[in-house]
Amino acid sequence: MAVRIRPCLLAVAFFAVSWVSGASSVPQKVDNSQKSFNCMRCSTTYVADAYLDALTGQLAQHRDLTEVPETADLCKGLDDDLDVPVLSEVHRQLVGEGSHRRLVYSVKFGNCEDDAVKFLDGYDANLVIIEKLPSGVFADPFELQHFVERKVFLDVAVFGDTNLELPSALSNRSAVEIHFDFKPSTTMGWNLVVELPLHARYPPLDSSGYATVEFGSPDLLLRYRKKDTHPDSCIWVLKNLDAEPVDKAVWRVPCGDGAHAGFVSSLTFISALVCSMSVVLAASLIS
Repeated sequence: MAVRIRPCLLAVAFFAVSWVSGASSVPQKVDNSQKSFNCMRCSTTYVADAYLDALTGQLAQHRDLTEVPETADLCKGLDDDLDVPVLSEVHRQLVGEGSHRRLVYSVKFGNCEDDAVKFLDGYDANLVIIEKLPSGVFADPFELQHFVERKVFLDVAVFGDTNLELPSALSNRSAVEIHFDFKPSTTMGWNLVVELPLHARYPPLDSSGYATVEFGSPDLLLRYRKKDTHPDSCIWVLKNLDAEPVDKAVWRVPCGDGAHAGFVSSLTFISALVCSMSVVLAASLIS
């Protein structure tokens, strides 16, 4: 009888130890997920200065801010339990037609309105969107500066390849960082709508007549700082909003068919020759 009971007791003991160790590991996992903020000096204007590597015109894979050594020292002594606004929904869609379109973001925050207002009483805050553009699309930095002048954006910057004349085959990737004022709107409340104008580069020839450009998920961060801090000790706190993968955006850009290249080249040459001869003939008649 004792021989039968002993294996049962061992099984129960093993189950109890496994349950206790599993339960003790859960709070640690939750606790780590809550500490999702980093810091940067107020003299550093753009998050992408530490977030992206845009050397020699090549846009490398973005780095997590936790990989930047300086952020850990800047964040010492900060309380990450602050009740900051929480992102509840984010949608993105490509609107317009042709080679000039707009990427529209709809961002909704789900905190209680009173909590959000209380947060903004003590902190300056803005939403930061970092959109990593595929090689077939570019954003015009001069056009975006007009949005800043009209107070649509707080600030905006383009990193990576900013040569607007290059075709898709010769261009590199780029990224756009948008700073949007985080404050309630009289018409939309805590729902923010951000529009980013984009332009398609000349794509390579393709027999289908279209080149497909697909956008990855953007990075959304909330950047905030205390209003009563001294400028010398001022730091921005960056909180990753941990958005779910946003709606997929695909841009089908019209392109030429390689099979028609010979015909188009011949027609272009003949047209140029006729125009040149017309100019020469007109000049001889005038003289």
